[in-house]
Amino acid sequence: MKRYLLDTHALVFWSLGEGLSTRFAARLDRLCRAGRLAVSAVSFWETALLAQKGRIELPDVAGWKDELVRASGLVVLTPDADVMIASALLPPLHKDPMDRLIVAHALAEGAVLVSRDAMVRRYPVPTLWLD
Repeated sequence: MKRYLLDTHALVFWSLGEGLSTRFAARLDRLCRAGRLAVSAVSFWETALLAQKGRIELPDVAGWKDELVRASGLVVLTPDADVMIASALLPPLHKDPMDRLIVAHALAEGAVLVSRDAMVRRYPVPTLWLD
C-alpha cells in the first residue's frame, strides 16, 4: 500500500482548506481515510517556525496539530537519525534543509511526496500535485 507524505505547504493548505482545488483536497481526504496519508513531524516544526515569523496565522500550532491528527487520522512519522543523515547527503539542489529532510523522509518511507515545490521535484522522489 503506497503512502503519500505531505510537504509542509501541502499540509497547511489541506488542513486549512485553502490553496488546493476541491478535487485535489477530496483525493487527499480519501487517502487519509484509507490510512495512506502521512506527514513528517518536521512539518509541524516548520509550521511552528512559520507561525512564529508571522508568515502564516496559526496562534496555537500545538492545538492545531493535535486537533488535525485527532480529527483526520493523519499518520505522523518521525524521522530517525538515518533519515537526518541521508538528508545532509542529498545534493544541495534545494537550499532549505527542512525540505531536503522531508525529501529524505519520503525516500526512506518509499512514499510519494505531495508537493508543488519545483525544486523538490529535482530529487529522485516520486511527487504528486494537482491544481
